[in-house]
Amino acid sequence: MNHASDFPKVLITGHTRGIGRAIYERLKLNRYDCVGISKSTGDDIVEKEDVIVEMIKDFDIVVLNAYAGDSQLKMLKKIIQKYKDTPKRIAVITSTSGTPEGEDDDETGGADYNEYKKKKKELISYIGQAQQTLIDKPLNLFDVCPDTVYTDMTKGLWEQYPKLDPDHVARCVMLCLETKDYNINKIVIQKNAG
Repeated sequence: MNHASDFPKVLITGHTRGIGRAIYERLKLNRYDCVGISKSTGDDIVEKEDVIVEMIKDFDIVVLNAYAGDSQLKMLKKIIQKYKDTPKRIAVITSTSGTPEGEDDDETGGADYNEYKKKKKELISYIGQAQQTLIDKPLNLFDVCPDTVYTDMTKGLWEQYPKLDPDHVARCVMLCLETKDYNINKIVIQKNAG
């Protein structure tokens, strides 16, 4: 590790609500040294993208959770370019909406949801390609791909389907981060119906 603490230092984007908050709280509970960046705390990931990428040098783990258009993809590309030869663990929260299996024709979400699906699909595709180029590098990249998660953003949407709790996603992030002997390239999470 590259700091004085005995616990891994983690940077989490979008840490104040929903999935990001659950990840932040679960990692803190497990003694990770967490720092959050969120628009609601004055750290807009789009406006401060280059500053955030530079900050990453001081962290062992990064969780790219915050969604703002193609911000996750743009930031991830910069992170890989800058840190591919550095032992870091990067977890990216994607979505089954960006996969052929999870993409639905449901227009419930409207134009914003269609844009979201498109951006997540591009992100997932890039992660898959990047993982192949990182096989012999110390940078580990994880695609944490949840199905519908119960958050403020999904209230009233897709009510006919079982929804994950944000902590389910947080527990999967922990699994990825704590696995040392092998890399979990992609973990898809779906709520059981019963």
